[in-house]
Amino acid sequence: MCEFLKELAKHLLNLALLLAGALIVQPLVNGKFSWVVALIGAIGYLSLLFLSYLLMTRCDKED
Repeated sequence: MCEFLKELAKHLLNLALLLAGALIVQPLVNGKFSWVVALIGAIGYLSLLFLSYLLMTRCDKED
């Protein structure tokens, strides 16, 4: 179960980076920046980052 949680946490980190790139960085490059979209992207990024951190620390406690 521990390996599964670690792999899930890695995938969530990848998804967080994808979300940040798509909702924060790409609009900046294209010149279509919106604070609402950036705020949604930042909240989603931080949420996924926190969730993956929780999964990794839970897994470390089980070992």
